Amino acid sequence: MTGMELDAAPTVCRYDGCTLGPDGGPAPLVQPLRGGNIREYCSDRHRIAAHRARQRRPMGPGQAWGNGAAPAGAGAHGGSSNGGPPPGGPPSTVAVALAQLATDLGRLSGEVDRALASADADRVARELQDARLRVTEAEARAAATAAERDREQAAAAHFRDMAEVNLTRAERATTRADDAEAARDAAMEAVTAAEAARDEALESLAAAEADRDEALETLTSLETAHSAAVAAQRAADARAASLEVALAGAERRAEAAEGAAALAQRRTQEEQSTRLEAERRAEASSSAQAEAEARAKDAERRAEAAERRAQAAETAAERSERRLERIEALRAAAEERARASEAARAEEALAARRDLAALLDRVPARAKGNGRSPKEPAIP
Repeated sequence: MTGMELDAAPTVCRYDGCTLGPDGGPAPLVQPLRGGNIREYCSDRHRIAAHRARQRRPMGPGQAWGNGAAPAGAGAHGGSSNGGPPPGGPPSTVAVALAQLATDLGRLSGEVDRALASADADRVARELQDARLRVTEAEARAAATAAERDREQAAAAHFRDMAEVNLTRAERATTRADDAEAARDAAMEAVTAAEAARDEALESLAAAEADRDEALETLTSLETAHSAAVAAQRAADARAASLEVALAGAERRAEAAEGAAALAQRRTQEEQSTRLEAERRAEASSSAQAEAEARAKDAERRAEAAERRAQAAETAAERSERRLERIEALRAAAEERARASEAARAEEALAARRDLAALLDRVPARAKGNGRSPKEPAIP
């Protein structure tokens, strides 16, 4: 190995995905000083991986060399001044092409030096012409690589736009789902309020029934008092009738016996006082009967009012039940809308996923280079 070849030999691994170096970059290479082949890769695994990458990468215009196809990606790291990867991420295709061009120029410089040392001027001229042709082809290859990079950048921009559109659709679907959940919560609150109103109506109905029972009890007691007053009046009438019979007998005895006139007169006075007392008792019983009748009428009025309150409570309960049925229907409609919104959101998410898959399928085959996945966007 000559000194010129040793200078042109790579100092780091030429595999783009090599990260075995001390700073996470490509691993450094040690070239043999006493003969042997030039080392281009740090291991056989990286050499095989680079070979497979070159086989997967299609050849562009201007990539054919006079001595065969040059390896795509060779010299990506060997042309750097510090032996590490360029800043800003992995090298682009243009950097790879430029590094390979520098390597070819170095090799051509060595060939020119060897040609100048020889005595054959014609051969030197032909080699110089071949070198110029190779430089021209390298420049055309660099231009094609730049055009390829521009196409990859345009595809990446289109991919970003499609991703933003899908993200906007997903956000709109999420907003519609939140609105449906809010409507469902409002329906649930309305159902709770209707249930509370129904409970209040049931409580009012129970209170009205209690008032009706109390009014019936009062009416029963008043009827009992009325019956007692009627019995007392009948007893007073019977006593008055007996007193009248006694008075008639006394009058007949007065007519029959004038001798006992004074006694009969005293008895008559006593009977009159008794009769007056009976009349007073009859009047008292009449007033008691009137008061009992008034109480009975009052009890009847209270019973009618209690029945009216019970009917009003039953009407309120029926209205509450109808309102509850309407609220149940609204809740069912809200749940149906929520389910429809969820289905629409799922369909939109599925459509967005399908669009994303279709977009990934349309990514150019150039994205397969440098060990990237076919569905991963190319790095400009």
